[in-house]
Amino acid sequence: MNKKIWTSLFIRYGRAEAVSFYNKHQDSFDFQIISEAKTGLTMVKVREHAENSLFYLGEVLITETKIKKDEHIGLGVVKGEDMQFSEAMSFIDLCMKKEYFQQELADILTELENIQTEVEQIKTQALLETKVDFSMMNE
Repeated sequence: MNKKIWTSLFIRYGRAEAVSFYNKHQDSFDFQIISEAKTGLTMVKVREHAENSLFYLGEVLITETKIKKDEHIGLGVVKGEDMQFSEAMSFIDLCMKKEYFQQELADILTELENIQTEVEQIKTQALLETKVDFSMMNE
């Protein structure tokens, strides 16, 4: 699965699942911590479509963790101050790169995709309830 997709699923809907997975499997193999979970600021870059130029909207607080196993590096960057979640995301990134626990991660991601579908359906339903029926306005 594409890194952008699975990262987005964990970030939006799977904080508890990510931390649980990390706590369950962190002792399964040895890895080296490159940088402990630490907070920092990063600039948010946005594209302005009229002139097709980039500009910096502002800063956001992040928590970042890096771990390593062999030549693979796991990176966990999350918005806000959340050390556990950052560590869990770096571990999951490393597992994805090393192809460890692939079936369990696939099951978790399927569950998160189902949650995402339900949330989108609820939002769509709420939006459709506010839709204006123009035929009623002519009466």
